[in-house]
Amino acid sequence: MKFLRFVPLLLLVGLLGCKKTAGTFTLEGQLYDDSFNQPLSGATVELYSVYSATNQLSLVGTFTTGIDGKYQFSFPRTRTEKYILKVTKALYFDQSLDIFYGDLSLDETNTVDVHSSAKSWIKLRIVNTNPSASDHMQFIRQLGKSNCDECCDGGIQHFYGPTDTTIYCINDGNFPYSIEYAVYNTSNSGVLSEVTVPFDTTTLYLTY
Repeated sequence: MKFLRFVPLLLLVGLLGCKKTAGTFTLEGQLYDDSFNQPLSGATVELYSVYSATNQLSLVGTFTTGIDGKYQFSFPRTRTEKYILKVTKALYFDQSLDIFYGDLSLDETNTVDVHSSAKSWIKLRIVNTNPSASDHMQFIRQLGKSNCDECCDGGIQHFYGPTDTTIYCINDGNFPYSIEYAVYNTSNSGVLSEVTVPFDTTTLYLTY
């Protein structure tokens, strides 16, 4: 009989435990194509859950955006540290966003918009047209894509003596790429800029 006295208490604890993990999250948003100022269609959106104990990713769902660039996921509330939203599309920059469990609401729709841009390339054509051994030129990127795996070094670059070289750098399509340059011991300095064409290569000439 003593055991029976604990049955209601055990049931209450069990019900409370279930209530803590019950519920469904709704996550939606829109993908934007910053290169063309329009929704990003045909992109793959993947949602992963990350468990803190193992740091292992588990796929929650996949969505392909239509012409409106919108996506939506509904998924059960589980014990997880965070979710990761990944966006991919050929010739566009991949995007990855962390969505922490504590920031999600069960009572309303959670909205996360994502921006991406088309890949483009700048071709830096650097030529010293009248070289001598003492020539020294430097340039630094002023505007352009940075902090990505494919991006060029953003630091100062130096060139000495005869120079005839080509450097390719990735950029956001329909955005400017500019460099500031100076030739030592001369008045030859300035800023050169080009708007890079999406999915293509645009040439920027630096001659001195």
